[in-house]
Amino acid sequence: MRATVALLLCAPFCAAAEPPRLGFPAACTPGKDCWIVNYVDDDPAPDSARDFRCGAQTYEGHDGTDIAIRDWKALEAGVDVLAAADGTVARMRDGMQDRQLSRDELQRLMKENRACGNGVFVDHAGGWRTIYCHMRRASIVVKPGDTVQAGQKLGVVGHSGYVEFPHVHLGVVHEKRKIDPFTGKGSEDGCGDAGASLWRQGLVPDYEPFSIYAAGFRDREPDFDDIKRDASSPASLPRTLAVLTFWVGIYGVAKGDRIELQIRDPDGGIFTERNITQERTRARQFYFVGKRTHEAARPGRYTGTVRVTRSQASSEPIKRELVQQIELN
Repeated sequence: MRATVALLLCAPFCAAAEPPRLGFPAACTPGKDCWIVNYVDDDPAPDSARDFRCGAQTYEGHDGTDIAIRDWKALEAGVDVLAAADGTVARMRDGMQDRQLSRDELQRLMKENRACGNGVFVDHAGGWRTIYCHMRRASIVVKPGDTVQAGQKLGVVGHSGYVEFPHVHLGVVHEKRKIDPFTGKGSEDGCGDAGASLWRQGLVPDYEPFSIYAAGFRDREPDFDDIKRDASSPASLPRTLAVLTFWVGIYGVAKGDRIELQIRDPDGGIFTERNITQERTRARQFYFVGKRTHEAARPGRYTGTVRVTRSQASSEPIKRELVQQIELN
């Protein structure tokens, strides 16, 4: 009888303590039109940062999962931010501009506790909360007190607050502990322990230590500010161009990564190439290779290839490759 009473008393509270099962918080496909750029920093040591796999895809004190989109063109088209689980909107903030801020402005945001930019806080049962940051100005469609369902639109991915590129930051909190959704453990518990993922079955995003997210051709030296706005590549260019270049954008490069850029001509011969050893870890990096044609270039299909290789002391190197083609006519 005592056991039955204990079970009955426990039932509502035990059920409430269960963590929410999370859906992907953006209306995009990881690896195709959005990319996980930073994971939670699961290294409790000061001045050190490691993601849940003990990799470098994070930074000191980072307390969430950053999901980036390709460029400002995608931001303007609109990529919805979705509630990861059922809950109630606790609070929200809107009205902050989408723009790159100066260093002084970023420091002021930190002091004012507004680094999240435009964001939504959703309460779940048992002291669990999810946080969605950096949304586009005037895109938030919920208000405090609203009940939301998993997959419901909250707003649109933006560039507000303390940001380098358009993305949504998903934070998971239990009581006051910052939780890594890939392990279900507190960020202070360290990396390397698989734990129990909070993602819904079948929705666990693949772990990517780095991502080649965009590449393309230009008939001039690339302007990377332009590429940040529009990372598309033309299908063709006139053969009368004076120079042909091939550029790449990479999320999550680490010091020591090897980056190979190459353009091959229509016969498969090497038109030009470049090899780089990454000098420092960066959240986003651009490179290009190019060659002057002097006179009209040969017509036909040119192939650009980028390969990134990361050496690992205890296992095989990690390799990624992206190939683009263009017609000169």
